[in-house]
Amino acid sequence: MDVLETCLYARNLQEVRDFYTRVVGLECFVWSPPRQAFFRTGQSVFLVFNPEETRDDDKLPPHGAEGSVHICFRVASDDDVRAWKDRLEARGYETFDAEWPYGISVYVYDPAGNLVEFAPAKIWGIEST
Repeated sequence: MDVLETCLYARNLQEVRDFYTRVVGLECFVWSPPRQAFFRTGQSVFLVFNPEETRDDDKLPPHGAEGSVHICFRVASDDDVRAWKDRLEARGYETFDAEWPYGISVYVYDPAGNLVEFAPAKIWGIEST
């Protein structure tokens, strides 16, 4: 079983759309401001909801979180982590490094304050496929 979708929350969808398309390189395939933006991530979907628009939905359970939420994007290797660090810093983002028993990762905050990580699966002892 794999994760099909995951989500973060942001009030300013344009800022986060720009970050995830221009900086991270994801395709935004659903753009419905001020409610939501959906992105493709390999075989999964990454959703960004505006909590002010989705907390009181009358069709679905409420979506909405406060504070920094976390997501980690899988990369192939430690070299890719370093490349992401360089890419983010070249665009003016402050990054934070982590060293784990099986590899490294790099963190950055998106414009909404969500904590975004880039890491190879091996940090969890998972073989890359």
